[in-house]
Amino acid sequence: MKDLVVSAVAFASVFLAASQVGVDWAPAFNDAPVKPEDAKRIEGAVPAKAFARPSKSRRMLVYSATSGFRHKSIPHGKMALELIGKRTGAFEAVVSDDLGNFEPENLKKFDAVCLLNVTGDFFLPHPKELGAMEPERQQKLKDNDLRLKKALIEYVERGGGLVGIHSATDACYQYEQYGNMIGGYFDGHPWTQDSRVTIRVDDPEHELTKPVFKERSYSFLEEIYQFREKPYSRERLRVLLNLDAENSDKPKKEGAIKRTDNDFAVCWVQKFGNGRVFYTSLGHREDIYMNPVMLSHYLAGIQFAVGDLKADTTPSAQVKRP
Repeated sequence: MKDLVVSAVAFASVFLAASQVGVDWAPAFNDAPVKPEDAKRIEGAVPAKAFARPSKSRRMLVYSATSGFRHKSIPHGKMALELIGKRTGAFEAVVSDDLGNFEPENLKKFDAVCLLNVTGDFFLPHPKELGAMEPERQQKLKDNDLRLKKALIEYVERGGGLVGIHSATDACYQYEQYGNMIGGYFDGHPWTQDSRVTIRVDDPEHELTKPVFKERSYSFLEEIYQFREKPYSRERLRVLLNLDAENSDKPKKEGAIKRTDNDFAVCWVQKFGNGRVFYTSLGHREDIYMNPVMLSHYLAGIQFAVGDLKADTTPSAQVKRP
C-alpha cells in the first residue's frame, strides 16, 4: 500500500509540472521489476570506487521515457546506475521521467542527463496514443516537445553533460541538433541480441578506456547498431570502441549491413558547445548491466560527462596513431 501511495504522489507531481505549461500528459510505463537473482548480480558487478575524486557533489538525471520500442532492460539499467552512484560516491542518480526536470531552470540542478534507452520523440506519447488525441491537444504536446528538446540542447551547449546509452541514438530523427549532439542516428542492428560479438578497444590509451579495459577486445552476446552516414563521423567524434565484425557472428539477415567502410562504432565522446557527451551503444540486454566491465565503462563515461574525469575529445580523424 505504501508503494502505491508513493507512486500516486510521484505521478501527481509529474502531472502538476506538465500542467504548469499547459500539457496534460506525463510519461508512464509498466515495466517488469528486476528479478531478485538479477538484482544480486547487478549488485555484485558494481565498481567499488570512482575513477576520479568528485570536485563537488554530482547529480545526474536518469530519463528513460520512450515513444517507440521499449527495452526490457530499462529497470536493470536504472538499478545499476543508482547503485554505481551510491557505492562509488561519484554521483547521485535521480531516476525520473518527470518532464518538469527538463525545464531550463530545473536542468541547472543536474551535472549531467542520462538518456537510458530512450526511443522516438521521448517527450511525446507513442504515435498511436498521440494520434488518437484531439488536434488541439496534439499540437500542445508537440509544441512542448520542441521546447524541451531545445532546452536539453542548450543545457549541453552551455556546459552540461550528456550520457547516452544504447537506443539514445534511436530517437528524435527529425530534430537535427539532437543528432549532432548525440553523435549519430541508428540505422538498424545487423547483430541482434543473441549474436556473439567482439568489441575492440579502438583507443586503448584514452582516459575513458585505459582504466576500464585491460584487454584489447571482449566477446559477449549483445545487439550492435550501425549508424547512418550523417551525422556520425570520425571527423567530429572521438571513437573509443568499435565492433570487430570479422570476429563476430555473421548477421542473420542478408543485406542487413549497409555501411561499406567496416566502421561500426560502439562508443564515442565529443565536446558539444561547452558540454561533454558520452555515448555507448552497449545496453540492450539485461545481462550487460550485470557485467563488471560494462558497469565500469558506464562509470568512466558518467564521470567524464559530469566533469570530474578529464578526457580528450579530439576527433579520431585528427589523432595521430603510433
